[in-house]
Amino acid sequence: MGRGRPIRELLAEPVFRRIWLVGIFGGVARWLELLVVGIFAFEVTASPFLVALLVILRMLPLAVFGPLVGTLADRWPARLFLLASLSLATLTAGTMLALFVFELAQYWHVALASFVGGLVWTTDMPLRRRLLGDAAGPDRLVPAMGLDIASGNATRMLGPLLGGLLYQVLGSIGAFALIAGLTLICLLLIFGVPAGDSPNEPGPATRVLREFREAFAFVARDGERDVLRILLVTVVFNIWGFPFISMIPVIGKDDLALEAGWIGGLAALEGGGAFLGALVIAVAGRALNLRALYYFGTMGFLCFVFAAGWMTEPWPTAVMLFCVGLAGAGFTTMQSTLIYSVAPPHMRGRMFGLLVLCIGSGLIGFSNVGLMGEWFGGSTAIRIIAAEGLVPLVLIALGWRKLWRG
Repeated sequence: MGRGRPIRELLAEPVFRRIWLVGIFGGVARWLELLVVGIFAFEVTASPFLVALLVILRMLPLAVFGPLVGTLADRWPARLFLLASLSLATLTAGTMLALFVFELAQYWHVALASFVGGLVWTTDMPLRRRLLGDAAGPDRLVPAMGLDIASGNATRMLGPLLGGLLYQVLGSIGAFALIAGLTLICLLLIFGVPAGDSPNEPGPATRVLREFREAFAFVARDGERDVLRILLVTVVFNIWGFPFISMIPVIGKDDLALEAGWIGGLAALEGGGAFLGALVIAVAGRALNLRALYYFGTMGFLCFVFAAGWMTEPWPTAVMLFCVGLAGAGFTTMQSTLIYSVAPPHMRGRMFGLLVLCIGSGLIGFSNVGLMGEWFGGSTAIRIIAAEGLVPLVLIALGWRKLWRG
């Protein structure tokens, strides 16, 4: 009973609850859209690479603008910054809904919407998740981040499930109507969060680059290379792990001959496993070795992706995808927690920006898996990338003293 008390206390606080709910509704919209545009793109182009390209466009802003957003998050009021981001998301979703209603939507429209969705995504860690950590305080950081990641993983289950069903029953119109409604709810929730001051004095614009360089200097000063290794695990996950999700619609259509609703259910199982794993971590977080959970969760994720690539029937594939999510919960839960805990308070926005830059390395991964899918098919593609990723992951662990001390 005592272990669950911090979570109950957090949810009883209105500010924390609003910021947390933005993560839930925004997450459902993001993962729902990711699946729906993938199915739509494969139906109109029949190209695995063009399906992967949509995710590449979503990742591009993380690599290009993530560091800038992180630096500005240390200079500007986070609430106003987040309001601007969510306003853009609501406008984009409403425009896409109108295009589908009037039967004007084309591939390039969903490609542009994916890029804008990536711009909005860059603000989640430096702004929303930072606000969440500030609202929780250092003593409740692990349960707060664990709860947020657990609910975020639940959206990875609920979003694809709703997306697949809505697409099958109502088509893209139903899916984008829900996306528009969810983003509007997020915008209204943040309106209710009290305004706060900028973390630092804004200073001249010419200092932005210098302030971001301080984040790199902080990583370089770490004699044990602990922070660098934390970031490198994120790079491995996003180049060789996470990109496998773009092949789920391809595998579902080509290899398993499933309808859109069943493909959504298949994708939801990965999120379901991640939700269960993150929920356990949120309850038992203080008793765990955080770095080991982060590292070995990533290793388990890659191993199960490799195994999923060998499955030729829906039910074994479903079991493997659930295990993928279960193992990946260690990575997703600890990623933000470790960065928040190792960064000085005045640099947290910049360190999250650096983390977003590492997430943006997924551009390489989605390009890789898209080409592999085009040449060899979806199942073979995910086996290739998982095997590739295990090599650098093993090398990162060599000499990582804080990983083995726990």
